[in-house]
Amino acid sequence: MLPWFAVVVTGLLMASAFPPLEWSELGFLALVPLLLTLRRMSPRKGFIVGWWAGWIFWLCSIFWLTKVTVGGWLLLTSYCALYTGLFAGGTAWLLTRLRSDFLGHRLLVLAVLPLAWAGFEFLRGTLFTGFPWNPLGVSQYARISLIQSASWGGVYAVSAVVMLVNVAAWLTIEQYVREGVKGRRAWHPELMIVFLVLAVLMTQGGRAMRALPPAATTVRAALVQPATPQDEKWTPELLAPSYARLGSLTELALRVGEPDIVIWPETAVLDYIRESEQGYALVYRLTRMGAPLLVGTMDRAWRDDGPPRYYNSSILFDEAGRIMQQYDKKHLVMFGEYVPLENIFPFLSTLTPIEGSFDPGMETTVFRLTKPDVSFSVLICFEDTIPALAREAVKAGARWLVNQTNDAWFDVSSANKQHMTHAVFRAIENRVPVTRVANTGVTCSIDRTGRIYDVLQDPAGQTLIEGFKMSLVDIPDENDAGRTVYARWGAWFGWTGAVAALMLMGGWGRDAYAARKSKAKERT
Repeated sequence: MLPWFAVVVTGLLMASAFPPLEWSELGFLALVPLLLTLRRMSPRKGFIVGWWAGWIFWLCSIFWLTKVTVGGWLLLTSYCALYTGLFAGGTAWLLTRLRSDFLGHRLLVLAVLPLAWAGFEFLRGTLFTGFPWNPLGVSQYARISLIQSASWGGVYAVSAVVMLVNVAAWLTIEQYVREGVKGRRAWHPELMIVFLVLAVLMTQGGRAMRALPPAATTVRAALVQPATPQDEKWTPELLAPSYARLGSLTELALRVGEPDIVIWPETAVLDYIRESEQGYALVYRLTRMGAPLLVGTMDRAWRDDGPPRYYNSSILFDEAGRIMQQYDKKHLVMFGEYVPLENIFPFLSTLTPIEGSFDPGMETTVFRLTKPDVSFSVLICFEDTIPALAREAVKAGARWLVNQTNDAWFDVSSANKQHMTHAVFRAIENRVPVTRVANTGVTCSIDRTGRIYDVLQDPAGQTLIEGFKMSLVDIPDENDAGRTVYARWGAWFGWTGAVAALMLMGGWGRDAYAARKSKAKERT
């Protein structure tokens, strides 16, 4: 009974560390109940209890997905829980090989498990197109000094630090239980190491923020949030009032703020901008007021040898209403923007409300403003949760990242806040500012240190509103952005963790195979 109680507690504590509750302190202790149950478990039993702990976490954490697809919610929950199960099973196997009363073995556990946890998170965010949502480190997005470690190890390094505290607390509790009064008086090197690591990381994080060179230039951006309800976006009779709302907000921003650029959210244009007389007329009229316009829109490419290709795109129009550059979304959301294997298994289309699949773009686009001279790239929708895409853009020359998103699919839910927290790490990993423009959600800017500012919200703090926000974005010099260890070397920490995770799986698998072989010999 006790292991299953621990499973429920761990799952709920993990979920509580993320929005909507955001009790981030719980992230440092959430895994302790699960870890306490693994000492005397077989790896197989460890996998089972770990899977259930992960299942409860994901069931709560991505409950917002039920607004789009209940079947997809349950499938994704069950899949993501596999990684927690594999971590727990590998941990149980490791503990069968080590002694809890030997300091050297405890220190080995302290080193291996945080790295393996980060590795399993990295694999979850990479395999099968990846789902890099809510790694443990993201729960600490508001602890600015601590999360500066993402500049050298990415978000998975922060996850490892959070897991390090969990493992140290677990080992210390075990020693108390094992040795009683003697244990309480003992020296606990696990805790001392964790305190030292946290002190060093926070000190170095503060120093790194203070050492950042000043910005090379500042962009005055008008961030327009039309707050078009999702059930109205594709209704033809509501096209005119939707465009009227988008136009009036943009006109007001242009007159009041005199921006260098106006940014609309993902699919702000409700049809194909190249083919829409009404949509292009609006864009032409607004750009002639004196500022470039970055438009989120669908695009359609006709072909002579087959059906047209459809893209989720971002297009930059200059002050004369001409198309300057375009980015087509590269990483599409499974069951949200495309249905995998739909030609082979047509029933899969019933799991999603989309009517047809988009095609992925093939290239990273570096947009260029001339007044001021600034290069930037766009990440559409959930692309800002994928560290590699942001890094590719910065390596290509972008000095500013813009996330255009439409989170109205999940209104009203914690998805909006959860989504925004990931962008904090893209800023730190690459030392570039990130600006988010949502149809509804969280429209804001994030500076190079991960500090969130210029949030569009009403006096009550609500962000699901109609309006615009003028944001001053400090752009680093081309020699200052993309100089972090992460930007240069990529997910080296994630790959290192993946090796540790696979070694745990390899040891577990080898012993399981040997056990089965031994039983087979006994039968014969």
